[in-house]
Amino acid sequence: MPVPSDMYFESVVQPEHEGWLLLKSLCARFTYHSEMDWVDKLARGLVTINGVVANAATVAHKNDKVVYHVENYTEPEVPTNYDIVFEDDEFMLVAKPAGVPVHHTGRIFYNTFTSIVRRGTDYETATPMHRLDRDTGGLMLFAKYAESAARFQKNLERILLRKFYMAVVRGNFLMAVPDCAGASFVSLGKDDAGEFLDCKMPLREDPADNIRLRMHFFEDGKECHTRFRVLKQGLLPNGEKYSVVEAELLTGRKHQIRAHLSELGFPILGDRLYSFGGKYYEKMTDKVAEARAKGQLSQEDALTEEDYAVLGGRSHMLYAYKAEIQLPYWRESRTFSCGEFPEDMGKLV
Repeated sequence: MPVPSDMYFESVVQPEHEGWLLLKSLCARFTYHSEMDWVDKLARGLVTINGVVANAATVAHKNDKVVYHVENYTEPEVPTNYDIVFEDDEFMLVAKPAGVPVHHTGRIFYNTFTSIVRRGTDYETATPMHRLDRDTGGLMLFAKYAESAARFQKNLERILLRKFYMAVVRGNFLMAVPDCAGASFVSLGKDDAGEFLDCKMPLREDPADNIRLRMHFFEDGKECHTRFRVLKQGLLPNGEKYSVVEAELLTGRKHQIRAHLSELGFPILGDRLYSFGGKYYEKMTDKVAEARAKGQLSQEDALTEEDYAVLGGRSHMLYAYKAEIQLPYWRESRTFSCGEFPEDMGKLV
């Protein structure tokens, strides 16, 4: 969807900024512009406070409404296609493409997936009941109205009963307790659907990691539970072994499936963060930071074709392909699935 060239961003002055100069408040909260940038925007009349054009001498008070007018606004391009797999009067199950964030980021405000769904369905308060990472595609449950979201959000586990992901990992995934640091948290099981590997490795961030958002196994981490089953094994075009693995998410922690698979020794193909020590993630973020400093937006050129060939894909091959739902007014639960995988993943699953 085309991004408007003029955008207006609203915010409210926080209580701790009571009595500050508006300029100081803007600099403290919105650090993607320098102080001189904000001085220039105030001088050009691009900022209002409670509907009145502000200037560098304007004093802010808590709960004041601030509107910032951005001229010639641009965003990085993201996929805006989606499919509605199911809907009724209150809910929609929507297939999100990989590559689009669910909520706004530092550079994407207009074409978030939530905004795309709201504009495309005319449900202006459609609300995602859970989230997926930007590079993860698949099924997401939306409440059509804010009232429905508020009513069911706290008891989401009662309506979204089970969530299944499909992942393509490097190597032949072994249905055996692996030799790794967290092996004591891994066990084998069997049910009517066959063998599974239960991974209950606790995860948390490591302050010593130079990539702070990455999750690692620590015994004092948050409880995490993923159940894995092997669906398929094969060879990549370069002769390297790969496995298609189903991952049932039994707890919902940050990066849980990606981190568990990495700790088990089977990182997801295309995962810049958890493959090869994160060096391709660092390369990408460094290149994007350089581009932003020059006023450029795209991260498409941050990695080379050779980099993507080593990674195995342009985005990580993780897809939320199946969900079991039990809405309060249904007598029985229903299971829905979707296979709109990214192109490179679709060739392997």
